[in-house]
Amino acid sequence: MQGKVEELMMNAWPALRTVMVDGWVARFSNGYTKRANAVYPMYNTGIEADWQERIAVCERLYAEQGQPVIFKLTDAPEWLQLDEQLAGYGYSEEGRSVIMAQTLDSVPEPSLYTVEMSVKPTDRWIAQYLEMSEASDPAAGAAMKQILNGIMPLACFFTLYDGDQNVACGSAVLERGYVGLYDIATAPAYRNQGYGEQLVLNMLKWAKLSGAQQAYLAVVSDNAPAVRLYGKTGFKPAYRYWYRTLATS
Repeated sequence: MQGKVEELMMNAWPALRTVMVDGWVARFSNGYTKRANAVYPMYNTGIEADWQERIAVCERLYAEQGQPVIFKLTDAPEWLQLDEQLAGYGYSEEGRSVIMAQTLDSVPEPSLYTVEMSVKPTDRWIAQYLEMSEASDPAAGAAMKQILNGIMPLACFFTLYDGDQNVACGSAVLERGYVGLYDIATAPAYRNQGYGEQLVLNMLKWAKLSGAQQAYLAVVSDNAPAVRLYGKTGFKPAYRYWYRTLATS
């Protein structure tokens, strides 16, 4: 499952530029988010002795862009040696997260149905997501719009309302029978009131009606409230990933 979901996640959050390095995918998006600016060692070509050369190539590529070198690693056994090697080179671990997944055999009905959906990321949707997620980067809106407009699989952007008030939002990307849930945020004044759960249930309902059989999402491991929320909606841990970062000098 890991390899397929990792591919799907790259398609659902497309980098502005990519470079292939002997089976590793180096992604560049002007520094906006780690996942769009990291090396994904997708395919284990060659032997471990070759990794040092490939790491050096990646370090040069990111240095030329003035960006820190970031590797995204999973707990798949074939990459644990690479993780140890990067740690030995001074790469620090960041952003330990868990991929949670479920089959969509039966999706509970949401109790709130007032949902606005769009197949394109409107400026209004992006603005409300940044507000609800309390993003602090003033350039985030333009960068996010550029990435979201590059999504090629079927995507849907959701806003959940309670009456006339927008209370939560999220996005979903459907490809090859899998739906990934992304950018889930609840307005600060409406958190811990069940709106996140209602949003997720509406997203899963749309996904199942659109042909999805499996669902996945990523959540930071120590975000206990989010892990509990997704557990309530049927998600279970599938595998883990983290980043290894070497800061620019």
